[in-house]
Amino acid sequence: MNKKNYILYFFTGIIVGMFLVIPLVEGLGLPSFTNVLVNLFGEPNEANKIIVPLLLLLIIFLIVLFPFRKYKKT
Repeated sequence: MNKKNYILYFFTGIIVGMFLVIPLVEGLGLPSFTNVLVNLFGEPNEANKIIVPLLLLLIIFLIVLFPFRKYKKT
């Protein structure tokens, strides 16, 4: 696969995730990401206001890093 395909697939995946998956999940009655975070970490307090954004940034960083590594290798 060439670099152009990696970029295309990456942005297509982001668009599909934002505009197709979220309404589908809500339509099926599954809990939203906000509800999942509240169930995992409890109600927001000072400690959670620091920990949760750091964990989310780490997850987003890993999601972006792995396709970028493959992009650099090709």
